Amino acid sequence: CLTQDIRELFPKPSVTYVQNHENLFRNIPLEEALPQPSWTKKFTHYWEPGEKNAHKTLKDFVDKKLKGYKEKRDIPFLDHTSHLSPYLHFGEISPHQILQATRDLEGENSVDLSNFHSELGWREFSASLLYHAPHVINRPFQKKFAELPWEQNSDIVPLWKKGKTGYPIIDAGMRELWETGYMHNRVRMIVASFLTKHCQIHWKTGERHFWDTLVDADLASNVLNWQWVAGCGADAAPYFRIFNPVTQSKKFDKDGSYIRRWVPELKNLSAKQIHTPWILSPIEQETLGCKIGIDYPRPILDLDEGRKRALEAYGNL
Repeated sequence: CLTQDIRELFPKPSVTYVQNHENLFRNIPLEEALPQPSWTKKFTHYWEPGEKNAHKTLKDFVDKKLKGYKEKRDIPFLDHTSHLSPYLHFGEISPHQILQATRDLEGENSVDLSNFHSELGWREFSASLLYHAPHVINRPFQKKFAELPWEQNSDIVPLWKKGKTGYPIIDAGMRELWETGYMHNRVRMIVASFLTKHCQIHWKTGERHFWDTLVDADLASNVLNWQWVAGCGADAAPYFRIFNPVTQSKKFDKDGSYIRRWVPELKNLSAKQIHTPWILSPIEQETLGCKIGIDYPRPILDLDEGRKRALEAYGNL
C-alpha cells in the first residue's frame, strides 16, 4: 500500500456530492436534527444547562446547603443535595473546581466537608474503575454473581417504571424521575434495591432505564451504583443488605411530605398511614378518598417473601 498513489486507495467523491456539499452544512435547528421525546420538554422547568449555571448551582449549594449537608442530605423532601451531577457529567464544571470552592470553607462555621468530598471521590472512583475494568458495563465486577438467576417477569418492570408498585416511596421516586429527569440519591438506592433484590430483576434493566431518563446519567456512576446496590460491584453493599422500602420511607420521609408531592393520590393520608396505605380499612379509604386497587395500586409483591427469595438466590451461589 505504501507504494501506491494515495489517490488510488480512496475513491473520488461523486459529482452529485461535490455539487450539493453545501447542503451538509446548512443551518438545521437542533430539535430537527436531534428530535427529542416530548416528555423531555418539561425538563426546562427544572434545569438550566451551561457553565454559567453550573457555577451558580455550586454557589447556591455552598451558600445554602453545604452546612448541614451531612445531616440533611438523606431527606428527599428537603432537597439538600448539590444538584451538580448533571453539570459534572457534561463537563460544565470540574470536580477540582467544586473541591476548591468547598475547601475554601473548611473550618468555617463548623462546616463538615467529609461526606460531600467522599461523594465526589466515589464518582471519580467509579470512573477509574470503568477505565481499568470496562467489562463492568455489561457484567458484574464480582464474577461470582454472573450466574445469579434473575427473574424474567416483564409485568413488574413497567409498573416500576411508571411508579405504580403500591409502595409509596418507590412510586414517588420513579415519578420524580419521569417528571424532572432526576431522583434524590437516597431514593435511588431504595428503588434500585427493590428492583434487584425484592423483584430479582437484573440490574441492567434498571441501569438502562436510568440511562434513558436521568439528566445526570454518567456511564461509570450509573453502572457502578447499580452494581453496588445489587451487591455485585466493587466495595458493594453486602448481598444480604436489602433496603426495606417501608422502613426507609418512615425513616427518611417521616411525615410523608416527599410522597405527597409526587403521589397526590395519597395527599389526605396522615403521616402514620401514608407509608402503608394498603392496610387502611374500607371505611378509612372511603373517608380519605383513596381506594386501594382503584385510586392507588396494591403492592405488587410481598416484601417478606421477596426478601426471602433474594436471600435464597444469593445464598445458592
